[in-house]
Amino acid sequence: MSFFDYPTGEFDPVEQPAAQYLLADASEQDWADLLRYTRTRRFGSGEIVISRGITDRTLFLIVEGTLEVLVPQTRGGSMRRVATLGAGSVIGELSFFDGEGRSASVRATTAGELAELNIADFDAMAAQHPDLARRFLLDLGRILAQRLRLTVESPAAAG
Repeated sequence: MSFFDYPTGEFDPVEQPAAQYLLADASEQDWADLLRYTRTRRFGSGEIVISRGITDRTLFLIVEGTLEVLVPQTRGGSMRRVATLGAGSVIGELSFFDGEGRSASVRATTAGELAELNIADFDAMAAQHPDLARRFLLDLGRILAQRLRLTVESPAAAG
């Protein structure tokens, strides 16, 4: 059994591909070790949990609830949803890696909970659990690669 109760049925590739899950093969001990370095954050339906442009080197593990990722549709115009993510997914990984401003806003569509991991706490975890840290970073890289592929291969990107 893992920390997240991952679905075992078919995945909707638009909403939540299987490849979006972080450390799907991690043990309960791995999750306990990782979560010791996180902070819990509750959110309500409709709440903005990440604001586009804000600089922050924290990434978020979705423990429960559903979030939608929003990007500007036009300059200064309305926002459009590019993804819907649920428990087991990670958000905020770009800024975690590069320290730049957030590339999208993220809004809760249900109430839920996040586990926040900032870069300093990741460094502390890596010092104590280097193998887990290596697996964590490789899995984040895999998720980033999959998200890039989905973006590049999407019909909107082609047009």
